[in-house]
Amino acid sequence: MNAGRLRLPRLREPLLTLAGCLAALGVHAQSGQQPTFRTGVDLVRVDVVVADADGRAIRGLKPAAFAVLDRGKPQTIATFEEIAHTAETSAGPPLPLLVARDVAVNQGPQADRLVVIVVDDLHIWKDRTDRAKSITRKVVADLGARSSMAVLFTSGDHSTQVTQDPSVLAAAVDTLKGRQSWRRPHYAIDQMSAHRIEPTDSSAAALARVQQAQENMVQVFSDNMRQYKTLQDAARMLGGGDTRRKAFVLVSEGIGKDLSGIFGAMRPQGNAPEGGLEYASGNLEALTEIPPTSYHDYALVDMMEAMRRSNVTTYAIDPRGKVESKDLALECFPAPHPGTDKCSEGLTDWESPVRQAQHGLEMISDASGGFAVTNTDDFTGGLHRIVDDLDHYYLIGFYPSDTKGKGYRLLDVKVAGHPDWTLRFRRGYLPGGPPPAPKAADPLASLSAGILPKTDLPLRLTAIAAPGAASTTLTRVVVALEVSAPRRDIQDADGKVRDTLKYEVLVVDEKKARVRSDGNLEGHLTLSPKAANDALPDTVQYQVMHALDVRPGRFEFRVSATSAKLNKGGSVYVDVDVPDFRSAPLVLGGLVVGYADGARVPAAPASAVQAKALAAVPFPPSLDREFTASDTLRVHVEGVAHPTGRLSASVEVVNASGKVVVSPSPSFSTGDPVRIDATVPLEGLPSGGYILRVTLRDHVNTAVREAGIVVK
Repeated sequence: MNAGRLRLPRLREPLLTLAGCLAALGVHAQSGQQPTFRTGVDLVRVDVVVADADGRAIRGLKPAAFAVLDRGKPQTIATFEEIAHTAETSAGPPLPLLVARDVAVNQGPQADRLVVIVVDDLHIWKDRTDRAKSITRKVVADLGARSSMAVLFTSGDHSTQVTQDPSVLAAAVDTLKGRQSWRRPHYAIDQMSAHRIEPTDSSAAALARVQQAQENMVQVFSDNMRQYKTLQDAARMLGGGDTRRKAFVLVSEGIGKDLSGIFGAMRPQGNAPEGGLEYASGNLEALTEIPPTSYHDYALVDMMEAMRRSNVTTYAIDPRGKVESKDLALECFPAPHPGTDKCSEGLTDWESPVRQAQHGLEMISDASGGFAVTNTDDFTGGLHRIVDDLDHYYLIGFYPSDTKGKGYRLLDVKVAGHPDWTLRFRRGYLPGGPPPAPKAADPLASLSAGILPKTDLPLRLTAIAAPGAASTTLTRVVVALEVSAPRRDIQDADGKVRDTLKYEVLVVDEKKARVRSDGNLEGHLTLSPKAANDALPDTVQYQVMHALDVRPGRFEFRVSATSAKLNKGGSVYVDVDVPDFRSAPLVLGGLVVGYADGARVPAAPASAVQAKALAAVPFPPSLDREFTASDTLRVHVEGVAHPTGRLSASVEVVNASGKVVVSPSPSFSTGDPVRIDATVPLEGLPSGGYILRVTLRDHVNTAVREAGIVVK
């Protein structure tokens, strides 16, 4: 194929990485796309999981099998889709988990669902840190390659942005540290003062006792509020207008508070307390069992309403594991003081704050349509159930027949004739759609406005860092964007394929502040068969490239694009570590990976100005990371050595066991920059995930760059 022309005209908030995201970009958080449902602010969507008595997913149900009730009134199902991610199990070997992903895609499970791991480190006992880490690592391992994910800590430390790169998540999990000093649940403390002074205390001792008690109570209160606020703010940022599957995995030991009066109204039928139905309809005064008059009650209600509106399912995992009745006192260690600690009087299953904390996690999860893994040591089995829920569910949408009222509305879904089946779904909703997008929003900018990329136009993206000019501290970053389109949709009557791609490159930092934006970019592409008898493939792929200079740091590159021929747009995001080439003794840039026998995807040539900027990439990079054993790769990387001494370089392919299985001799040139090139044959390698590694050494220092690849 021949490529055509390319013209390039010229609190410590725990949710900072999420909550600051779209505010910094100047757009609304909830302006996500709706790939399945027709638009309409009154459309209500509910994700329904159906499982048999053994917990296995029920497949193949049709709309007629379901009855949807809004406040007890049957509704007409307007939209219906069965979602099943069954092909993933046979899709072949995965990329190595802990190697940074240098290519992002906006298709597949990672673009279809968002999972936020909320690590409640403020309520995890410090001596259970290792267990909590192990559980959270397992969540990343099982879901990281199948979802866009973020890790949020209720302490606010080391939280990540949403990413498709499991290595970023794993690095955050490694920082996990339980912050609770005592082996007991936090209590739902609303009173912010000490209760008593010992008569035997001196004045100084009494003052110290009061001050210490107040400090402890303020700390407990603050920790509790931050747990609720983390979940509430994250749910709000995920938005109610995005129809993709959204879930929290909450790793927490919970809070010792009886939630039966607050969340009973949101549990399955038969568990609502007195006044619960009225409360569920929006009347907070209706509860007579435990009126929501405390800070904790209202914080819980606000948190739950955010999850309802955004249709976020919560799955909780309690790292305590199994707690036998005889061990309740141990979970209230050190020994409580009679009369001053609830653990002293609540050592039965009915009154124990430990049981209240476990049941609270269960109620929060149940009300949102999920479940909790509590009072069990089978964390692996519990996580498998979570994966099954996310892998198979039914998307049901309806337009309420009665649109009056603004309060909380009870929601019920039934399947007749199967009392042994379990249905999981959110038990209610709040009417009202997401806020409208800004009227003056640029179409390309709006495509990159969401937490997740837009998927209408299939895209892949890589961003390769290379040394900039020696006179500047900026780093040159080359962006390669690949578009896929059905040939029949963009082929003209003369047999040639033509398209105009408009695109924009947006660079944001870890706090989602805009760093750089290059817009008004345009690529014109014309493809034709090399010979008259050749046929173009059914799916046409083409590539455009752009170079820009960025200061060193960790960034997310967001590229949005629209196809004139398809009349569709999409976006794709990739995390990029932009190194400082002028500070460290040895620094390597990103890997350029291609095929030794030439490019397999046509790339539109750049303008004269851009061609010079793109010189750090001597051949069009391939965005493939899955290859066959018959492929031979070409690898190029540039770096800087200060000062230039005796250097050596190596290029290796490393298998899952850490063994070097391919080690070709590279060629490299010293100077500024250092350039390393190698041809890497994959012949004879068994299928599996591998690490492609380039290393540069002098007599003291070592610099390494890696990329994950799969041989199929």
